[in-house]
Amino acid sequence: MENQNVTLRLLKLIRELTNKAAALEGIGIKLMLTDEMIEEVTAAMFEINGVNPVAAGPLHLSLVDYTSGAIEVHDFLNLLSGAAVMSG
Repeated sequence: MENQNVTLRLLKLIRELTNKAAALEGIGIKLMLTDEMIEEVTAAMFEINGVNPVAAGPLHLSLVDYTSGAIEVHDFLNLLSGAAVMSG
C-alpha cells in the first residue's frame, strides 16, 4: 500500500511538471530541466514498482495518456502493475 501512495504522489508530480512545461512552451519557453526532472521522477516511479526501464517503452506512452487526461489513474496503475509482473 505504501508503494501505491508513493506512486500516486509521483504520478501527480509528473502530471504537474508536464502541465507546467506545456504552459511554458505555450509562451515560447522550453526548459530542458523540466524534461529531465520528468524523466527522473518517471524512472524512480518505475524502480519503486519493479518495472525494468528497458521494458517500459509502451508504459511511457500510457504515461503520456495519463498526463493528458486520456486515461484515469487507476487505468495507468493497472498497466504499471502488469508491467511490473512482466519485468519480475
